[in-house]
Amino acid sequence: MGSQQGASAFPDPYGVRPSTRDIYELLRLPALFAVVTAVTTWLIWYYTSTFCTGELVALTGCNPTTIAKYINVDVFGRMLTYSAITGAAGGVWNYDMFTKMRAAIAAERSRADEAEKQLAEYRQLAEDERRLRDEERRQERETLMTVLAEERRRWDENQQAFMAALSEITAQVTRLVERQNGNGQGGYQ
Repeated sequence: MGSQQGASAFPDPYGVRPSTRDIYELLRLPALFAVVTAVTTWLIWYYTSTFCTGELVALTGCNPTTIAKYINVDVFGRMLTYSAITGAAGGVWNYDMFTKMRAAIAAERSRADEAEKQLAEYRQLAEDERRLRDEERRQERETLMTVLAEERRRWDENQQAFMAALSEITAQVTRLVERQNGNGQGGYQ
């Protein structure tokens, strides 16, 4: 349950648990601030303090041991305090930047998803329009083919009627010619 509470301490705009990389990104800047502050505090103390000598032991009661030249409880406490302060400030700043970055990424993904959705809608509209144009062309072609077939049928009928009339005229001319040549039996009298 404690790990779930720790994981929920980091809000995630994507709604998934933070990964190890997310936690590393979130904690590295505060840790760096804390280390730099601790080192700076120690360097300032080391180069500005006077070391405990025999005379100072009698006056101030300082610790004359060899390690006291490099660290003592007072400077260690200051290092921890200042590191905690700067680490917390860096953590708040980094957390703010981290969440803003994640929110910006989520917003960009949302915009990209919306753009993809619109593009898909436009493509679907274009496809529907193309299908409609194709269907209209097909219907126009069918109508034209029907009209052409009807015209062809009429032309064929007219041609047959013409041929029948021509045959009839030819037959009549042939009869008339035969009558005039005397081959006919009931010619003009």
